[in-house]
Amino acid sequence: MIRFIRRPAFPGEFNHELVWPLAFIGVLTGAWVWFQTGLKLPDCWFFHITGFPCLGCGGTRCARQLTELHVTQAFLFHPGFTLLMLLGLVWSLYSTYFWVSNRGLRWRVVMDETGETQLRWIFGGLLLLHWLWQCYYLRPLHA
Repeated sequence: MIRFIRRPAFPGEFNHELVWPLAFIGVLTGAWVWFQTGLKLPDCWFFHITGFPCLGCGGTRCARQLTELHVTQAFLFHPGFTLLMLLGLVWSLYSTYFWVSNRGLRWRVVMDETGETQLRWIFGGLLLLHWLWQCYYLRPLHA
């Protein structure tokens, strides 16, 4: 079973509310600088060998669309990366609220062995759906 709880931080616990928003802001800044300089990533070897897009194909186009705030087009290029960035934004907003409100209780995910197994199956299924979407949407763009 997977559930969310609120609890105080344990002594020596990793500070997710500080580290991940800083990493998110760092990634956004790095992407913005990368696209402003006009640098290009190398072509996908997986696509050249197999003819199918890899799980990362479309990520650069997605990131470019996100930096221009075209969320719908970004989602079409790479749904997984778009959702990951939106989750990063939500987490950063939560962390900001956490630090501004100065509350000691933090949100954490707690799961038992059954919940871990369910989460693995859900994650695997989402990766498969994501890859099938990329095969459908990106393959004509590579041709």
